[in-house]
Amino acid sequence: MILKTLKRLIAMLQTPSQAPIPNQHMPHTDMPPLAQKLKKIFTIALPSGANSFLDIFVIAISMFFMGKLSDAHIVAVGVSLNFFMLFYTFNAILYIGTNAQISRFFGAKDRDNAILVFSTLTCGAFLACIPILGLGFYSYRYFLDWITLSANARELADTYLQIMIYSLPAMFLKNIVISALAAIGDTLTPFMIRIFTTSFCVLLNYILIFGAFGFPRLEIIGAAYANVGIAYLELAILLALMFLPKAYLHFELRFCYRFFANALRIGIPAGLERLLTLFSLVLTTKFLSEYGDSVLAGAQIGSRIEAFSFMPGFGFMVAAMALMGQSLGANRIDLASDFIATILKIASILMGVLGILMAIFAHDFSSIFTTESEVLHISRLYLLAVGFSQVPLIVIFVLDGALRGAGITKISLWINAGSIWTFRILPMWLLIHFGFGVAWIFLMIFLETYIRAGIFWLVFQRGAWKQPRRLV
Repeated sequence: MILKTLKRLIAMLQTPSQAPIPNQHMPHTDMPPLAQKLKKIFTIALPSGANSFLDIFVIAISMFFMGKLSDAHIVAVGVSLNFFMLFYTFNAILYIGTNAQISRFFGAKDRDNAILVFSTLTCGAFLACIPILGLGFYSYRYFLDWITLSANARELADTYLQIMIYSLPAMFLKNIVISALAAIGDTLTPFMIRIFTTSFCVLLNYILIFGAFGFPRLEIIGAAYANVGIAYLELAILLALMFLPKAYLHFELRFCYRFFANALRIGIPAGLERLLTLFSLVLTTKFLSEYGDSVLAGAQIGSRIEAFSFMPGFGFMVAAMALMGQSLGANRIDLASDFIATILKIASILMGVLGILMAIFAHDFSSIFTTESEVLHISRLYLLAVGFSQVPLIVIFVLDGALRGAGITKISLWINAGSIWTFRILPMWLLIHFGFGVAWIFLMIFLETYIRAGIFWLVFQRGAWKQPRRLV
């Protein structure tokens, strides 16, 4: 019944609008009205942001359940999730490579090639799962040995990852479908499915972890089984929707080497960017640990609170990526520029307000997690730094998404990696080396965000994204 209901609801939304888009040489007076642009932007951005919230929510619930068992369980699941973060590098390659091509063909009303890209990347992701699964099994014990853990936490993490590794194929294949749907402006379908699977995931975790309703108490093993099962359930529903008769995209057993090579050419810089960014976060955590546990705990609390601001940021980034690709595919450079300008305006206002609230209520938000005065003080300092830099942060998100939608991911790679490592990591290391306080570390996070946003703005204004790039 649930699947049938989902099919009925999604069938009405599955076929995207095919309204003709005028030629780029027409004057700017043929731009769609503001209300129409806002509707198109929020139709993509809101479900994407909400989907991001559900991801954070599932992680928070998992940590909450583990906290009912022991601190060692929290550490084990937390470290395991850090290990899984490293595979987002491969996810980024496939996501960007799929989205940039399908959005371009969708904008050009070339459905056949859009379907061929989807089919090619689905096949490619399936084949890539085999060596990546092997890499996961081979490397996770080395990762756990590298992280300093107690014997109990180490054993629990090993047990958890032995099972969770099997969710990697589902993660990669889901990523292709979600990216393809986002490329044609349909972010609502994955969100509706995610609502169902998230609810079921929470229930299944509770049942298997604590042995409710007559089931055996499996604790951390139950959490692993629940999460793996839900991952494949979500994949099955997404793939089933791709076989609906009215689906704009559907899977065909076809493979085009050119499109797969294009995906790697576009996606690898994005994946490398993600890897360098993740490693920079690890180094930042290492730097903060030099100041003691209280400082590290305060910064972690602040970063958890800040994570909720990433939800609308991610949504606007996906909207910028999809609308840029669609507009360029329709040969409408003027429309692409207008969409990005509109997204920047509304996103900056929204994130600016959220940032101010984050700074004003920093102490109150932090008090939810701890009552220790020193930890609260550090968390407040961190939230002041990131709260007053939310506007440049959303500029980075939107323009990064726009450049990715245009297929020029190498520029994003150089800007993000170069700025973070030059203006954030290196100064942090020097500040610690010369004995500066932790407030200076947070100041560098604040300043680097503004510097990187300025670089993105200058590069975008120069118009490298306007150069034509053929996909066939």
